[in-house]
Amino acid sequence: LFSRGYSPERLYKSRTEYDEFILYVDREFGRLHDYLEQSGILDNTWVVLTSDHGELFERGIRGHLTSTLHQPVIRVPLMIFEPGRETRKDVHTPTSAIDLLPTLMQVTGQEKPDWVEGEVLPPFTQGHPARDNRVYALQARRTNTGYPIYEGTVMLVKDGYKMMYYFGYEELEDNGEMVELYDIENDPEELNNLYSTQKGIVDEFKGEILEKLSDVNEPYL
Repeated sequence: LFSRGYSPERLYKSRTEYDEFILYVDREFGRLHDYLEQSGILDNTWVVLTSDHGELFERGIRGHLTSTLHQPVIRVPLMIFEPGRETRKDVHTPTSAIDLLPTLMQVTGQEKPDWVEGEVLPPFTQGHPARDNRVYALQARRTNTGYPIYEGTVMLVKDGYKMMYYFGYEELEDNGEMVELYDIENDPEELNNLYSTQKGIVDEFKGEILEKLSDVNEPYL
């Protein structure tokens, strides 16, 4: 629905160029890490590598300025280098960027303020409740600050499924909304939309999304 009409050939070229940028950043971060390690700074310093968004080179879309929230846009790197750790540990629990602040506050011995929304990331929970398994993302770039969100895309990931709820876009015409549902554990490329075959999951996820959206909009109504 939100295709910009880019050809597969153009998208392949753009993706190749983007991958070259990734390789460059990887090499430069390696140089930084080597310096920190050799200088001894890593002995008492936490280092975090993450990003704000990904890029999409498929479905006729190029980049991240899109109304969709497919996996290439919302998945970002998250690497945490803990002082003194010498072995790698992979964590596969769904997380959100908002979890980073409370995590760093806990590992540095600080209290989490009431206004912080995120939860402590595994494996740093240390008796604290693990983060909720729900992960939300919102695309509402045409909504002005201080106003309710009447046009946008809300994504919810939970229990291995992912829903994208589109609403308010002119492209939706008379429908007013559109839903996509994917089993991202077994269909990570999001090729099989389960909207028409998983009505129970669709209703459950949509209900949670609408409730969350209502909570977000309430202060601006």
